Amino acid sequence: MNRRQFAIGGGALGDPAGFLAATYLRGVPWIQVPTTLVAQVDSAIGGKTGVDLPEGKNLLGAFHHPAAIVIDVAALRPLPGRQLRAALGEVVKMAALGDEALFATLEADADAIAAGDPAAFEDGAVAEVVERSAWAKVEVVSEDEHEQGASGGRITLNLGHTLGHALEAADGYRTLLHGEAVAYGTRAAVRIGTQLGVTPPERGARIERLLDRLDLGRAPLPYPLDVVLTAMGTDKKHSGGRLRWVLPTGDATVVRDDVPAELVATVAASVLAGWAGQSGSIPEVPA
Repeated sequence: MNRRQFAIGGGALGDPAGFLAATYLRGVPWIQVPTTLVAQVDSAIGGKTGVDLPEGKNLLGAFHHPAAIVIDVAALRPLPGRQLRAALGEVVKMAALGDEALFATLEADADAIAAGDPAAFEDGAVAEVVERSAWAKVEVVSEDEHEQGASGGRITLNLGHTLGHALEAADGYRTLLHGEAVAYGTRAAVRIGTQLGVTPPERGARIERLLDRLDLGRAPLPYPLDVVLTAMGTDKKHSGGRLRWVLPTGDATVVRDDVPAELVATVAASVLAGWAGQSGSIPEVPA
C-alpha cells in the first residue's frame, strides 16, 4: 500500500511527524511543508527527525529524509514577530559559519525581516535569507549526512546548540523558542572562542552586535547554573567522553573537545546573567 505523510507546520510538528514516518512500517515516504521561518531555514532540512525527552533535546530520533521539501515564503507573512525574530538566531548561526553574503544581508535587512515588514518580502530579503540558509545546510548535510565528521561537516551546524539545547532542557521546553536558545548559545560559543584565542575579537564583536540588534540572547535567564551544566552533560555531541564545542573562527568554525570546565561554567554564568540594563525579555508562555 502506498502511504505518504505530509507535515505542514513548524519544527514542533515536522520533527515528530518525521520520526513517525521513519518508524511506521519501518519507514514511509513523507513530505515537509515548513510554514515557519525556523523550519524553512533549518529544521525541515537535513533528515534529522525526533522528539525531546526531559533529559535533553532530540535524544530519541532517526535520520529519515523527506521525499520533498516545499517552501513558500508567503507562508511566513502572518507569523508573530517573536517567531520571526527568534528564527533569525538560527540564521545568524549560519552566517557565523562563514557566509559573508548572508551576514551582510542580515546587517542590512534583519530589522525589517524580524518585524515582518512587507517590504522585506517584496524586495526579496526574506527569500534570500531562506534560500541562502537552506542551501548552505543542504551542502553541509550532503557532505556528512549522518554527522560522522569528527572536526567538520555536519557537526558545524551545532554552533550555538551546545548551551542552547541545555537551556531548552532547563526550561522544560516551555518558554524559550529554539532560535532564542541558539542565540544565547552562540554568544557562549563566541565568548569561549575568544577566550581560547580561536575567535578573533572583531569577529566575535560583529556576531554579538548583530544579536544585540535583533534583541536576542540579552535578557537574564532564571535557570540555575548547575541545572544547565548538568543538561550539557547529556548532550549528544559528546565523543570519547568529551563534549565537542563548535567555535567561530575568522571565516568559519573549529571543533574543540578540550574546553576547560571552568571556562564553560564562567561563560554559561555570563550568558544566564544577560545584559544588565538592556531591554531584552523572554515573554511568559502560559502553562
